[in-house]
Amino acid sequence: MRANCSALQQLAEAKNWSIPELARRLGVDYSYLFRILRGEKQGGAKLWSGIYSLCKQEGLAVEDYLLIDDK
Repeated sequence: MRANCSALQQLAEAKNWSIPELARRLGVDYSYLFRILRGEKQGGAKLWSGIYSLCKQEGLAVEDYLLIDDK
């Protein structure tokens, strides 16, 4: 599983959230999210949990923000 980085960035833009604000809403450190968005990290359970919670809170489809790797 991995985060859909482009969808997360589009969400932040649509909501007028900075990346640090998005990180806060996801419950992760800004530097951690920044590395994920740059493709330097893939993320883990804490990020996935944050995405799930944020999607439920904002009425968004989780499957738009989390991608399942078929391996």
